[in-house]
Amino acid sequence: MKKFALLAFAGALALASCSSDDDNNPNPPAGGGDNPDTLKTSVTTSTTLKADKVHYLNGVVFVKNNATLTIEPGTVIKGIKGSKATLIVTKGAKLVAAGTVDKPIVFTSNQAANARAHGDWGGIVLVGKAKVNTTWNGVAGRRVVEGFSAADRDSYKDDIIGGGDDDSDNSGTLKYVRIEYGGIPLSTEANSELNGLTFVAVGSGTTVDHIQVSYSGDDSYEWFGGTVNAKYLVAFSGVDDDFDTDNGYRGKVQFGVSIRNKDLSDVTNASGASNGFESDNEENPPATPSSPNTAPVFSNMTILGPGVIGDGTLPAGHVFKRGAHIRRASQLSLYNSVIAGFPTGLLLDGDQTVNYTIAGTQAVKNTFVGMAASKKLDAVVTAAVTFNVTNWFTTAAFANDVSLNTAADLKLTNLTSLTAIDPKPQAGSPLLNKAAFADAKVADAFFTKVTYVGAFAEGDTWLATWTNFNPNATAY
Repeated sequence: MKKFALLAFAGALALASCSSDDDNNPNPPAGGGDNPDTLKTSVTTSTTLKADKVHYLNGVVFVKNNATLTIEPGTVIKGIKGSKATLIVTKGAKLVAAGTVDKPIVFTSNQAANARAHGDWGGIVLVGKAKVNTTWNGVAGRRVVEGFSAADRDSYKDDIIGGGDDDSDNSGTLKYVRIEYGGIPLSTEANSELNGLTFVAVGSGTTVDHIQVSYSGDDSYEWFGGTVNAKYLVAFSGVDDDFDTDNGYRGKVQFGVSIRNKDLSDVTNASGASNGFESDNEENPPATPSSPNTAPVFSNMTILGPGVIGDGTLPAGHVFKRGAHIRRASQLSLYNSVIAGFPTGLLLDGDQTVNYTIAGTQAVKNTFVGMAASKKLDAVVTAAVTFNVTNWFTTAAFANDVSLNTAADLKLTNLTSLTAIDPKPQAGSPLLNKAAFADAKVADAFFTKVTYVGAFAEGDTWLATWTNFNPNATAY
């Protein structure tokens, strides 16, 4: 999501205390009623949500005043549909949601099993003090949370403004967390949706690993500036993009998988494009792109488009576009990864991005791009730039591969259906024993030096127990 949208969040916000009176009510009153387990205001003192009850979000809830919201392992938090429930952790505050492999923390819709849908509630937004390349209200290095009307932006002021000079800022910990059915449109206008998990100028002191975002109404993950790093990310059945990076994001991500639902794409947006990666430096980059430049490094990503799952037949009207769309002066680099099953595999878009590619500041290495219905590789440049994307991608020293043409070529364990998905490589998969970490971008201690391309080793178990690939059937 790139554009501001209008919404007037109505009603006073108040923080309720917690009890278990309404634990089994999947649909408490839209206004919160007297349900004592509902958060409906700003959390201004350090607070803990206990796992012995179900908690609810009603409307926009801010964690502010340097408070810490701690959530116990195994806790379920439900966003109330119709209230535009959203959790925003403001600058200086922290969210400590440290689940475990056996007791993940679940943010989900308050609707009953088999009645949930993408965009039932808002999502989670972390706002930090790291660098971002945008200007807000005349102040350089500031970024506003998307989706608010002018009146609400004036009302909430600093609560929705991220950015600063502290790239090591700490917004807390998210571990073993599922975020389901977020991404609600905040108005009837296009591009007004929140994402499943949004980072606004979040710093590298923040811990993010083992996160699953499912059925988001917009992007599964979006980073606006900042330096936060992450490992073990799952994007499942999202509507728009899986991994969207903007406005000077410079973090590192390793071990991520996106799995697209062929029946769910951004068809409500006239200019919709449902991609695996989408990366921009800024919406309208000037001749000299704004600093810091968007330059994240991703490694060991498995990006499975809609053409991979089942028989690969796509419905009429879908807007699936690219496995990776790198554009608008972005320098996103991708290593040791696989992209398959999108109409276009990799698109380098625009003279600025391509010039970074030619210069080597944007790189793609030890990566497989295959199973593309239209083009595996594409580039958009003017006559002023001489560039052959195929010659570049297949440079021997880059060790990339364009030989995969069918799902069977991947030799993954099970691609028959979404609920039975098992994207681990089988013995003999071409993804095994093809990784490399010699480049400086992936040589530091953050990156685990594995031998395989993509997110999984043969027999890998990091998806086990804490994930859920059929959340609509789960009775929370």
